[in-house]
Amino acid sequence: MSYLDTPRLHFTGFFQADVSTINNDVRYYDNSAFQEEYQKLSLTGDDGGWNPEGTGIFRLMSCQVTGAQLGDQQITTAEQDPVIGMLIENADSRVSGKLVDLDPQQQMVSQIWGMQVRLTNGVEKALFIGDYEPAAFINLWQRQQEGVRMDQKLGAVYQSILRNVVWQGKAKSKLLDALQHASEKGGLAINMNVYGYGRDPAIPRYTLGRVSGTIGPWAPSEPKHFVMGRQMMANTPQSPTNPSQGVYSFQAKVHESAKTLTADFGNCFQIQNASGDFVDNGSIVLGLLKTDTPNVLVTVTADQVAIIGEVPYLQKDWYSQTAGVQDFDIGANQWVAQNINTLPLVLLSPQADGAYKVLVQESLGGVYVRADQYVFRLDPGEMAEADFYASKFGLPLAAGITTSVNEGAMGGSGAGDQPLTPPVQVPNIATPADAISYPATIETNASGKGMMKIQASLKGPGNPRGYIDGQLYGIGYQLTSQPAGYLSNFWNFISVLAFDATIVPAQPTWYADIQPILQQYGNLYPIMSKHLVRLGEYDSVVEHLKILTLAFSLPIENANHMPVTRDLSDAKRKMILKWLTTAGADGLPIKGQPAAVPLRAMPAQVASEPVPLNMEPLQTGGKTAVILQFEARQKAIKGKS
Repeated sequence: MSYLDTPRLHFTGFFQADVSTINNDVRYYDNSAFQEEYQKLSLTGDDGGWNPEGTGIFRLMSCQVTGAQLGDQQITTAEQDPVIGMLIENADSRVSGKLVDLDPQQQMVSQIWGMQVRLTNGVEKALFIGDYEPAAFINLWQRQQEGVRMDQKLGAVYQSILRNVVWQGKAKSKLLDALQHASEKGGLAINMNVYGYGRDPAIPRYTLGRVSGTIGPWAPSEPKHFVMGRQMMANTPQSPTNPSQGVYSFQAKVHESAKTLTADFGNCFQIQNASGDFVDNGSIVLGLLKTDTPNVLVTVTADQVAIIGEVPYLQKDWYSQTAGVQDFDIGANQWVAQNINTLPLVLLSPQADGAYKVLVQESLGGVYVRADQYVFRLDPGEMAEADFYASKFGLPLAAGITTSVNEGAMGGSGAGDQPLTPPVQVPNIATPADAISYPATIETNASGKGMMKIQASLKGPGNPRGYIDGQLYGIGYQLTSQPAGYLSNFWNFISVLAFDATIVPAQPTWYADIQPILQQYGNLYPIMSKHLVRLGEYDSVVEHLKILTLAFSLPIENANHMPVTRDLSDAKRKMILKWLTTAGADGLPIKGQPAAVPLRAMPAQVASEPVPLNMEPLQTGGKTAVILQFEARQKAIKGKS
């Protein structure tokens, strides 16, 4: 069961991502070179950020249920079912969730932490409420066509589950009764398409973006962050965010008993601008090839494909009522029904000569493998388990998986290309290589499931990046018997942040152990120091001992966990707590003595000089900067080969 099953409900509205942008530039982590002007609002692309006092909040706003599906019945009005018009909101008794990057040198897996999702009808506070399991976005691409290439033009998908779901109240809704009955062990599946993010401070919708989502049943035997189904792969030869045919990757699922196929087009069609209106690309149809193919196709003739149905993406209210999730009747075509599980799907654009242009094609051979969770934070000696699922035309596949080093778009400075004064060097990532280990191959069982153990070494990476804790690693994977010419999803790799080893002293002191850590957070999150506690000053920190002790004691899943970024090792967190709760002779945490000459922690490994990009102001300090830097690095590598 997944959000592509029924019953399901669809919602539309806005999200707010009020993130601080000071921590987007890895160079700002160097305490000894940090300048106060970096904390100021910058609209020119120079030092500073476009949202320096961001809170880190991620929340849903003005989200309303605008459609639903119950079996073969589409529901679009409150007369059909009172679920229409209800609100999808966050918690009413605790703070909003937080949006968190893994690291300034890996900003392409931003995760939502500590968020609750509830459904309310305005009378009952929560017809259901559940905890959003932390998840990172995926399938980031340049979805919006008009305007300067910047973060507002990007679209992506968050897919996860709601845990510990509690149902209450009586809404007299057949849809909700069916959804509760279909859900197993207090879980629901949730998928959210995000786009049209307002990152320009000059516009009214600053820090707000649009969201269109789906909530459906979930079974514990299913993946949490993607659907074990049919995987449609966009061709992105020039850039991972720019598909050659203007349509991005998506997933679908066949329901044999119901003789239907459900496809999610919620993040795959281009939009004109931030309003979300689709680009008119004419008629688009879903089809089934009559023979399998070992090649990536450009066109097919009418006799090579059976048409399943048209995608009504230009139909009024289609997107708001379905979030792009479309059901197709495959029972009406006996040949399609008989062959749907053995032949590839294709998304097509009819041509004037009767042929079809292939927009997106199912993975070659129908084979696919995905790590369910793909973001990990590991303390020294810690082990993580990454679940993998392999399939062939959506059915479980027992297969071998080969792993390798894959850093994706990681490794840049994550900001503009302006030099800093004093100069700060960008460190290399993935060194030393032995700070984490994982098997070269793994196997999936008859259910298509396998597991890989990722082990962090006890000694840690050894602080190779100097002024920033830990080191980043990327783990790639593919089916061992992957077809030649296979189109892989660029974003399908695992990101690991391995923390440095830290020996906690018997009596930590402010100057030697605590101030360097808290000063860094004070620099990077000025809203904290300007409005609550000056983290770099002993007297201010001591004045707020109780609240800081509570915040550093909270579990990482809690929305109030400190630090917001979840980039503090367990050993350093325990050291801070030990200092906060250990009194010296004066009854206060031990201050100690300042070092005669503060040492500057230079990176042991320094990255090559970045390629000058001359980015426009709206391109700096966000995801677009990371992508542009990656594209420039790839272009430079190709130029040398």
